[in-house]
Amino acid sequence: MAKVSLRHIYKVYDGKVKAVSDFNLEVEDKEFIVFVGPSGCGKSTTLRMVAGLEEITAGELWIGDTLCNHVEAKNRNISMVFQNYALFPNMSVYDNMAFGLRMHKVPREEIDKRVKGAADILGITEYLNRKPKALSGGQRQRVALGRAIVREPSVFLFDEPLSNLDAKLRAKMRTEITRLHKRLQSTFIYVTHDQVEAMTMGDRIVVMKDGFIQQTDTPQNLFRWPANKFVAGFIGTPQMNFFSATLTRRSDGSVEARTKGFTLVIPAEHTYRLDEKYLGGDVTVTMGIRPDDIKPVSRAAPGAQICASVALVEELGTQTLIYANTDEGQLMNENSDTAFCASAGENTGITAGSTVEFEVDTSKLHFFDEQTELSIKRRIPDVTVGAQVKGGRVFMLGGALALPPVLASELGEGSYDAEIPSRALSFAGEGVSGRVEETEELGKGRYLSRVLCGNDRVFVVGDSPLSVGDKVCVSVAFEKISFLRGREEVISAIPGEMKLNGTYVRLKEGREKNHYIVAGGVKIPSPMDFNQKMYDRGRSIFKRKLSFGIDPAAASLGEEGVPVTVDKVLDYGSAKYAIVSLGDGKLCVALEGPVPADPHIKLNFDSIKVYDSDIDMRLF
Repeated sequence: MAKVSLRHIYKVYDGKVKAVSDFNLEVEDKEFIVFVGPSGCGKSTTLRMVAGLEEITAGELWIGDTLCNHVEAKNRNISMVFQNYALFPNMSVYDNMAFGLRMHKVPREEIDKRVKGAADILGITEYLNRKPKALSGGQRQRVALGRAIVREPSVFLFDEPLSNLDAKLRAKMRTEITRLHKRLQSTFIYVTHDQVEAMTMGDRIVVMKDGFIQQTDTPQNLFRWPANKFVAGFIGTPQMNFFSATLTRRSDGSVEARTKGFTLVIPAEHTYRLDEKYLGGDVTVTMGIRPDDIKPVSRAAPGAQICASVALVEELGTQTLIYANTDEGQLMNENSDTAFCASAGENTGITAGSTVEFEVDTSKLHFFDEQTELSIKRRIPDVTVGAQVKGGRVFMLGGALALPPVLASELGEGSYDAEIPSRALSFAGEGVSGRVEETEELGKGRYLSRVLCGNDRVFVVGDSPLSVGDKVCVSVAFEKISFLRGREEVISAIPGEMKLNGTYVRLKEGREKNHYIVAGGVKIPSPMDFNQKMYDRGRSIFKRKLSFGIDPAAASLGEEGVPVTVDKVLDYGSAKYAIVSLGDGKLCVALEGPVPADPHIKLNFDSIKVYDSDIDMRLF
């Protein structure tokens, strides 16, 4: 058993074609992880990098406590089940399963014990003396599984193992593999393009597209809280319906969603996770409705009805799919922007050509930015609230908070909008009073609470469950908040990372060869450990255009290091930061004391992130 860690993994072919980009994933010991996505998304390539069948271009692969980038596949203690069974046709089932153990010089008695034990688990004991040609497709797949089991690996890898089976056998084998995971208590990584397999088998699912991770979460969270339009459309059968819409906040707090063919009203209690900047009625968004949330009714509730003509009805036994269109003239146009699919029970009596009234569950609508396709209805949303600055204090969230020195000097008295990310809020320390309206478990000991502070609602992540109605104190980290007046940003949150463009060089100085990063036009000596990491990327590292990501905690000011100019000190009371000029570049540095008279900067090279600017790839 082992944990698998993929850290900023890239796969680049011919120096320019990126098959996998910045893949980050922590697979827990005994977890069942599924990679899912369309053909060409990079899921099998990623699996093959874990297996050692593909070389990793950049990033780190850890299996347990071992860095496996350069460990040969045979020494990684993994077993892989391929799409085709890859059985030796001239060998019996027993010999096929025993072959790998014999190659590793395992004693004969141990081989016999393992093969018979795996055969018993898979129910193929009676087939041990048969040849593969005498087996059905499902039986051959069990043999391939048995060959993997006898190795007793730390990690099992599956590359679309069920794609060659018929529908009934796939469903059966899907259940058997899930049961096998429960019985073996091993780490499983499974690749498929079938989202039904992904939803029914995985503890967590990694959705991929074009080499990028789109979202990683549990099946239910992917279904309920898709991060973008692609995930929303890919997860769920039948596929989600999409419409262009405009959203308008009404005086009672509800939101009106207006499309070309109908208008829906979302009650106020279901609108708090929507990004407020899209609710002015002047921005077009994409609205998503799952077919299961559209039901034919005799009379729909006001604000939840769609009247449409039926183009096609599919009877599936206990489920009926109804394809309809609000524009009768577009019934036969499958690409119509007013067409949709609804799901109902059996024996609906609805026929093609009829006009039907449908009711929508408006609490389950999804919305996406039309350009970025990112969800504007987030599970843990950031909020924008009104803030009034007066007399050295800021009035917001139903309370008055003392302004830290930097804000007191930068913000004049008046009205602002405060952009507050969820990471800026906590239940620790002093702050504003609030009342818990809703709480839910996020997993791994984290809980999300929706808190009413004055007339504003915020979302706070804590480490203990709260009950509805609990009174709480919400503290605010001002360094993580931005203040705006109109559309102009007056003061920004402290950046998590600032980048310096540069190169990596080796210079002969006297009898020694010294190494430097050149960032902002300034030479900075680099230590041996950092140099080793750079050399691991090949000698071409000296010819590449690089950028160096440095967060405030990765640098410090003192009287030793590289000279810099301090442009500004940001005093937030509990924390101080300095904006410094390093040549023609700028960095944000956390201050632990007063600014030195002759400021120099020292970098923590263990925390520096290095990027290849030419192909937009993180090296480490």
